[in-house]
Amino acid sequence: MAPRRRSNTGFIGVRQRAAGHFASEISAGGVRVWLGTFYTKEAAARAYDVAAWSRYFESAQRFRDGQRRIDTTEADEQFMAQWRRDHPGDVAATRAFWKEKQAYRRERRAGKRQRRAEYDAEYAKGEASTWGENDERWFSYLSSTASEDTPSEDEDFEN
Repeated sequence: MAPRRRSNTGFIGVRQRAAGHFASEISAGGVRVWLGTFYTKEAAARAYDVAAWSRYFESAQRFRDGQRRIDTTEADEQFMAQWRRDHPGDVAATRAFWKEKQAYRRERRAGKRQRRAEYDAEYAKGEASTWGENDERWFSYLSSTASEDTPSEDEDFEN
């Protein structure tokens, strides 16, 4: 692969704008970060160097933290394996609990599917409406939304 081309300023990440100022930006991982516009190409290059260094430091820090997490995870797995060997009764009780919980969830889902199928069958027949014509909830809803000062039908026709 050919080396990366430097701009006409001689610095990576620095380019000269039409007005004569120098723009600096950095990209990493497909993300471009605008660093600013500077009066000199050296100042723009310094901004690029600072950003490049901080990105390198962050990625190095992330690697160290990631390695620490991997080490912790491996230690946890070793501890859990030892705990399982030392406490087989607790392991069996935990498995029984989760098996029972799974059966309960399966039963609830089956009931939900059955209720849904019944509702769909009623809906297909046209019987699924919960607000029928003779439903008292309908009348109480209408009366609660009606305003006290709404004129009656007789008053509308008198004018």
